[in-house]
Amino acid sequence: MKDTLSYLYALRNRGSSFGLERMTEFASLLGNPQFSFPVIHVAGTNGKGSACSMLDAIYRANGYRVGLFTSPHLVELGERIRVDGANLAMSEIAGLVDELRPVAERMDSGKPGFHPTFFEFMTAMAFLKFREAGVDLAVFETGLGGRLDSTNVVDPELSLITTISKDHCSILGNEIELIAEEKAGIVKNGKPVLTGWLEPVANQIVERVALERSAPFETLAHLSPSSAELPETNLFGEYQRRNAALAKRAVEMLSEKFPVDAVKVEYGLRQVKLQGRWQVLPGKPMIILDACHNEEGAEALRSNLAVLGKTVEVWFGSLGEDRAREIIRAVLPFSCAFRFFRPSQPRACSIQSLVDMIPDTFDGKIAAGKIDCIDQYFARVDKDRIILMTGSIYLLGEILSVVKNFKKNRETELQDLV
Repeated sequence: MKDTLSYLYALRNRGSSFGLERMTEFASLLGNPQFSFPVIHVAGTNGKGSACSMLDAIYRANGYRVGLFTSPHLVELGERIRVDGANLAMSEIAGLVDELRPVAERMDSGKPGFHPTFFEFMTAMAFLKFREAGVDLAVFETGLGGRLDSTNVVDPELSLITTISKDHCSILGNEIELIAEEKAGIVKNGKPVLTGWLEPVANQIVERVALERSAPFETLAHLSPSSAELPETNLFGEYQRRNAALAKRAVEMLSEKFPVDAVKVEYGLRQVKLQGRWQVLPGKPMIILDACHNEEGAEALRSNLAVLGKTVEVWFGSLGEDRAREIIRAVLPFSCAFRFFRPSQPRACSIQSLVDMIPDTFDGKIAAGKIDCIDQYFARVDKDRIILMTGSIYLLGEILSVVKNFKKNRETELQDLV
């Protein structure tokens, strides 16, 4: 088991390398397992994880055996690959690595530098697991972008693009138009595509790509994003109702191939499990986990805090100063105190840089935090206080591993650099 983790961790340390040539060959050498089951492919700047979890919940409520591939994980590596809601066990991960490793090493020996990346390994594991499990349907979330994402070797029944806004600009480009082109890369010839509340220019680009590929195009952008007609879900926040509308419409578009019962669809939307997205942990003090990493996410967080209507103590860490400023600006009016952390990631903001972002007019307490001291911080917090843990999903994973009393081991470190 330790050798498995060491091998995967070494792949993670190599970072990301975008392009489909490696993944295409990797999948081919494995017998193209991604073609063994139907797929819904989901991309987007925000909301794609929520939409994927909703699709998973809807189809499982209707009796389908569903594979779900998402990223990154919070605590357990197996969160990324689920069948019928169950995480892939570490013993299964070890077995799949043993199966994949010789293939990957042959690729590298034949063409030095052609070894699959960590994310490509995880994608291949999902392909093999879902084929072995005989899933009726698999839902795949892209890791970054779409066109060059390793998941883009699938041939989906439907492509879904939730939102498009500026994020990962150093990779995807600084203009909405460039980002839209990358996200639209998941659109396949003749296969329907559905978009959410995209900016008009982004929606036009996706529609153009769909037309070029003879892919039926549909969007929900014409609906009011706050419409009372949007479906209910158990997830907190108005934006989650928009994600629910996308998931529901996607299911309707595929209803001929995958029949569903309307009552069970509504039931599924009320049974969604999604860690780290306005997730309230039981007990006191009240703890809210809400991963937030860009401007669009910051606006959603601001909206949720306004609805909550109470001040919160913010525990925060970020992987970029621009992102950090947006989030701090959003939460500042609702904050009574800040505790800053530095996630264990190369691009993490220093605690001092975060402190410097707080205006002099803020009269609450500002403190530095260390993950291994979290139990001490909890012991000193007023039980009636609300703690909002936000920012990088990597920080939330580190904190959650302590909060849930998971033994700290190398598995919690196996995160992408995306």
